[in-house]
Amino acid sequence: MMNCHDCGAGLDDVPVGDPCPKCGSSMRDATVFAHPATAEVVVPTPTIGIGYPPHRPWQQKWQDIEHGLERIESAYDVTQGQYGNEDVRRFVEGFFKDCRELADWLWQDHQSTGLNKTAVMAAVMADPHLRLADGVAQTIKHHTRTGTDPITARITDITIGPGGCYAKIGWSRPSGAKGSEDALALARKCVDAWRRFLAGRGLQP
Repeated sequence: MMNCHDCGAGLDDVPVGDPCPKCGSSMRDATVFAHPATAEVVVPTPTIGIGYPPHRPWQQKWQDIEHGLERIESAYDVTQGQYGNEDVRRFVEGFFKDCRELADWLWQDHQSTGLNKTAVMAAVMADPHLRLADGVAQTIKHHTRTGTDPITARITDITIGPGGCYAKIGWSRPSGAKGSEDALALARKCVDAWRRFLAGRGLQP
């Protein structure tokens, strides 16, 4: 915006160099109006490194167990189509492998737990649910059980319907004993059994 320096008359339409038509002054003032502006700052996503020490505390395996139980529960609760039968199989088998491996982690981490292998495995074999979990894990690992009347346990049926998914675990012994358990019900009983064991020894998951 151009104005006469002396009288303030508007000079926007007066060619530069011509005098002010009102007072004849040749001096001008110019006013510039700024427009709003925005600036975008892009910050690159940082790279985060997570270190894992060589020693793994037994609580890490417990977290795997809790996560595995949550995955089975989610499969049981959802509507048809979110999980397939192979998803459910992996959830169930993964849980029982972790459930059995906790025993190894407890006695291997004996400096933290004060437990030895004999004490931990005696607890596993004394609880019917943990003993069956051991049967599932060993069957997954070895395919075919050998030894003195071992438990062979594996998923026998997976049902997928509008209400969710359901998995059944069948087990048997060479001596003739056999039975079946709902996978989620067994998983919850195993978690409860481990909690009782840990609490009885003053260990906090």
